Amino acid sequence: MIALTQSKTALAINLTASFLAGGGTPPYAYSVRAGGAGGSIDSATGLYTAPAVVPDDPQLLFDTVQVTDAADGVATAQIMVGTPLLLFCEVIQNQLVLPNGRVYLWDQKLFQPTDTGLYVAVSVLAPKVFSSQNTQDSEGNSLQSVNMYARLDLDIISRDISAVNRKEEVIMALNSNYSRNQQDANSFYIAPLPPASQFLNLSNQDGSAIPYRFKIAVAIQYVVRKSSAVPYYTDFESPPVTIEP
Repeated sequence: MIALTQSKTALAINLTASFLAGGGTPPYAYSVRAGGAGGSIDSATGLYTAPAVVPDDPQLLFDTVQVTDAADGVATAQIMVGTPLLLFCEVIQNQLVLPNGRVYLWDQKLFQPTDTGLYVAVSVLAPKVFSSQNTQDSEGNSLQSVNMYARLDLDIISRDISAVNRKEEVIMALNSNYSRNQQDANSFYIAPLPPASQFLNLSNQDGSAIPYRFKIAVAIQYVVRKSSAVPYYTDFESPPVTIEP
């Protein structure tokens, strides 16, 4: 039976991940199904390349990679393409083995769980610019980057007792080998928690809406990159003036 393994389950734009088929009947042919994030893959080697931009629609953040063997056996695997903040959420989701949507970014109102199980809401507070850069490659494309720092508030919530029992796992997830590998590969850095860091118990704040809620703050530094095929500075140049003889 054919199977498909991958070196990463999530990565940032323009980066690569390896997919490897096993079992079945070689040779194998790799492809990316349409309707996802928009990445590409080498049909022979299984080297996946993420798209140049992150899709605006959260439903399109995942690409489905498919491998087919010589006997028409098929196996698939998913990979997420996201910004460093989305990849931060994916680290928690991956290490706590939570379904898609249970670790999410928010900026106004917490999602009120209607089912049992754990949710982690990540709030980005006062992101600050460390530095910015705009360069050009050999083909004249504009390569821009911004180095950011932000405090993240993590709200760990549940209608059952999951938040009480599993809140410490969130910290373990951020300090896991998987987290460190993702940080190294995707240009973000999660600062270690200082000594005596504590969970703030907000379980009584929302009444019966969310029986259990715990908050803890984490600092993150990350880089956002953008590449444009149109040279930046030429946008401000005036068109040439033609003087009639």
